[in-house]
Amino acid sequence: MNLISCSRSDTDSQLKAVVDSFATHYYNWQFKQALPYCTPESESWLRFAATNVQQSDVDILRAQDEGASYQINDIKFGLGDSTAIVSLTVSHYLRMDTVGNAGQFVNKADFQLPVVCRNGRWMVHLTALPYSQNGRPTAK
Repeated sequence: MNLISCSRSDTDSQLKAVVDSFATHYYNWQFKQALPYCTPESESWLRFAATNVQQSDVDILRAQDEGASYQINDIKFGLGDSTAIVSLTVSHYLRMDTVGNAGQFVNKADFQLPVVCRNGRWMVHLTALPYSQNGRPTAK
């Protein structure tokens, strides 16, 4: 019987590559492109985010010279090394607002992304939309 696992030797690079791809797409509102880096259970959250995009949000995003960027600050592995929490700081991203209101740009905010290893592959595991308590809208 072959068991596929996420060994420590290749975990960091594979996990960081998944978070890189997910964060690049998700924080630039490319929700469909973020999907391959998530668990199947996460799809409903990405669909929810996509259905709340308004034309005013699209216009704001298209008017930007550069997209959101991020930096991984820390990775904390859970028991058994099949789960982890990735702490990252996201810069210059459009924070989704309530329905009917355009999103607002945030200079920097910290997020924690839960990730899981299934069948030897790391994936972001959303149980809610990523949320930051410290992100403040950019003053206009």
